[in-house]
Amino acid sequence: MIISPYNIKVLKTSKKIGKFLIKPLSPGFGITLGNALRRVLISYLEGYAIYYIMINGVKHEFSYIDGVIENITEIILNLKKIRFNLKSKSYNKTYKNIPTHYTIFLKTKKEQITAGDLCGSLTYFEVLNPKLVLLNKELDTNLNITIGLKKGVGYVPVEKNKHFHNKRGKIPIDTIFSPIINVRFKVEPCEVHNSYDYESLILEILTDGSINPKTALKKASSILIQHFTFFFNSTTPGKKKTTKYNDSLDYKERIQVLFLQKVLNSNFSDNLHEISVRTLNCLKVAKIRTWADLVKFKPSDLLKVRNFGIKSFDELNKTMKKLGLYYGMDLSKYKIKIYNKKKRIINFREKMRKIVKLRNILKLRKMSKKND
Repeated sequence: MIISPYNIKVLKTSKKIGKFLIKPLSPGFGITLGNALRRVLISYLEGYAIYYIMINGVKHEFSYIDGVIENITEIILNLKKIRFNLKSKSYNKTYKNIPTHYTIFLKTKKEQITAGDLCGSLTYFEVLNPKLVLLNKELDTNLNITIGLKKGVGYVPVEKNKHFHNKRGKIPIDTIFSPIINVRFKVEPCEVHNSYDYESLILEILTDGSINPKTALKKASSILIQHFTFFFNSTTPGKKKTTKYNDSLDYKERIQVLFLQKVLNSNFSDNLHEISVRTLNCLKVAKIRTWADLVKFKPSDLLKVRNFGIKSFDELNKTMKKLGLYYGMDLSKYKIKIYNKKKRIINFREKMRKIVKLRNILKLRKMSKKND
């Protein structure tokens, strides 16, 4: 029996570090979920990074700057390590209006230039690692650096950024957009009903501070759900399935509707680990086969069922809370499979009558041919 996790515990949380415990899981699902979440977290979350630089007097990445110890290649490697974040979440909605090209004049008399020295010229962005050393120079050396910032996903090599190289002196660089620094997971045995055959997943997420670990986990989960929903909805490859859901519903509500639709149409026999045999027998007597049949009942009418006591009632209520069900639900937006035994019997009898009529007609035709 495959069981679904019903307990997600936050073991540790801060701005950059998050540790989560997910249990219980069926054997093998710990590695399956851990690998999937780790891949999505590292490679498919959005962030901001530098995709080109331009320094006055420098034509390519193999040059040197007078008065600067590091060459251009070393400076580029340091610039790639800078982590950026939007100062306000409201800017994210109007991202098209945010300037992505910033010219920075470094006229300070400091010998060591850090990432924090760029903050004065970045209007909409903040630097999350201001102590990062970019270069070392002489006191009287002034620099004029232009950087290009953009929003992206994962890692983009320099070859894909070369189409921005439309001006002499503009040096494209490879970019690391991912706000996730590292993801680790561990699978441990978990006890369920005095059995240690199940697993628990411990997931540890380390970010650069531009995104909360809990938010990152939610975004990664929604990306996976979006992809798996395609397989859940599709019928035949190459054909688009038309959905009858209202367009006003957002993505999260549609996922919830699909989940509840599956639960409401499922039989109680699919949840033997949650419902006792005694309660199942009581429901069979009352001709309640699915969760959709149950939510139509009133609690007072349910307690009138033979051998259905308060313990069985409490047991059902706990399971319904976990699944997000309640008595008197509006089932109009869910595709509920109607099970009617009488209609099936009537349809079967009508089909049999038609078959008998056809046989009689064929017999009469054969008799008439013989007589002729």
